[in-house]
Amino acid sequence: MRYPKHHKDSSRQRLIELGGSHAKKHGFNDSGMASLAASAGVTTGALYKHFEGKADLFAAVITAELARTAKMYDGFDPADGAGAARSLAGYLSLQHVRHPEQGCPLPSLTPEIARSDDAAKAAFQSGLLQVHASLRRLTATAEDAWTLMAQNVGAVMLARAVPEEALQQEILAALRQAGEKLLQDRPSRPAVPDA
Repeated sequence: MRYPKHHKDSSRQRLIELGGSHAKKHGFNDSGMASLAASAGVTTGALYKHFEGKADLFAAVITAELARTAKMYDGFDPADGAGAARSLAGYLSLQHVRHPEQGCPLPSLTPEIARSDDAAKAAFQSGLLQVHASLRRLTATAEDAWTLMAQNVGAVMLARAVPEEALQQEILAALRQAGEKLLQDRPSRPAVPDA
């Protein structure tokens, strides 16, 4: 029996979402197609019906995860400093540190992408520029958007790498303060792209 196209599309999307959660929690390069399939509750053969291979799935995961992140930031009103501050606090939280599968792909997947093929890097670059454009609306300059992104990603990576909760909290608190300053320094009107 043939499934309609929308069923195949929704199945592919579900595999990408579950693959993203699995990759953010366990790493992508160290996960075989069998473990990725198991995390999605399908057979390895089912994955190959949707993706040419692991590299194809990884590029799709990167694209989807970064698009989701950009869309989330697009939802913020640049004039709503309180909403941006709440998002920053959520990003720089122990919850995000302890549950990478639920959060931003950048702290979890960037090191793997740096060692990946050109297709993964191209998907990453495209998605990274989308996230930057979304953050740019919330900051005074394009440089501030890069700074905010890099310092937050770095803070989560560092906090995940240390075992002591007190040090994790110290790192996160320091970067929350720095991020709040970047958000407070933005203009009161929506940002325009730098020339």
